[in-house]
Amino acid sequence: MQSEEAHSILTSKGQTTVPSRIRESLHLKAGDRIQYEIKGDTVVISPHPGAMAVFGSLKPSADKAGVPFAEARQTARGKRLQDVSRKVSR
Repeated sequence: MQSEEAHSILTSKGQTTVPSRIRESLHLKAGDRIQYEIKGDTVVISPHPGAMAVFGSLKPSADKAGVPFAEARQTARGKRLQDVSRKVSR
C-alpha cells in the first residue's frame, strides 16, 4: 500500500477539510460519511461502510424467518400508513 501524506487546518469549531488527494484516494464525495479510528496516537480515517455493510448479519425473529424481504417491507409500509392515517384522522 502506498503511503500518502497531506495536512489541513483545524478551525475553532473543530472542523477541517479533507484534502482533495485524500478524498480522491478514498473515493469520497460530498455527503459521504467517514469514520475515525484511534490507534494509539494515530487516527485512521476511512469511508463509513454504512448500514448496508451489516445487512443480513442479524438473524430475523422466529416469526419473521423465511418471509421474503419484499413481503416484509410491504407489510411494514402498510402498518406505517395505518399509523399515519390514524394520527391524521384524530
